[in-house]
Amino acid sequence: LPPKSKESESQPEKPLDFSALKTLNASGSVKVGSLKLYNVKASNVRLEFRAGDGKLELSPLAASMYQGAASGSLSLNAAGPSVAVRQNITGVSIGPLIKDALDKDVLEGRGSVNIDVATQGNVVSAMKKSLQGKAALNLRDGAVKGINIAATLREAKSRMGVLKGEKVQAASAQEQTDFSELTASFSIQRGVAHNEDLAAKSPLLRLAGNGDIDIGAERLDYLARATVVGTLEGQG
Repeated sequence: LPPKSKESESQPEKPLDFSALKTLNASGSVKVGSLKLYNVKASNVRLEFRAGDGKLELSPLAASMYQGAASGSLSLNAAGPSVAVRQNITGVSIGPLIKDALDKDVLEGRGSVNIDVATQGNVVSAMKKSLQGKAALNLRDGAVKGINIAATLREAKSRMGVLKGEKVQAASAQEQTDFSELTASFSIQRGVAHNEDLAAKSPLLRLAGNGDIDIGAERLDYLARATVVGTLEGQG
């Protein structure tokens, strides 16, 4: 399936139609060697399905993707209609996954992503606003894109040194903040993901944060706190 076009995104939402499930009675298994779904790539896809009484269960649902492995389940119910997803992704390279899935370059790192969510609604926007469940992220050796806290501190130190007559040179670096470890968990209620325990560690910084990500309204209300530790030496 190709990525959604800009034109299709601007069209009015079409109601989701799960009516075919009401008369479907089937079971079986599916194996796919290579799959590209809305620009997200997977291989060695394996699933077993059972359909009846207006429901479709895909369990187990497993695949290899982005240098990692995914396993979990997916269920669809014509009543509602409703969707429930459980997925554990381990060893995944998060940067390429986010680029392909969301067309955004905001995060790098490798680790695990856990999702256990359910929702219902007649259109996608309604499903976003009724999303319930939990999610967690645990990454190693990555970076947050768009801001370089260490470079900002080095630049400030350099300017202060110039005022004092010191000969100092600020290091040049890409706009990203590297981390050795980043963890966060989310509790999702009515389309709002709440986080209290963001933690990122690097040789220079400790980053903590908490706040809300309103998925339905596409709005962010979040506070991140950076603490300098040790010395600037060794960074750059």
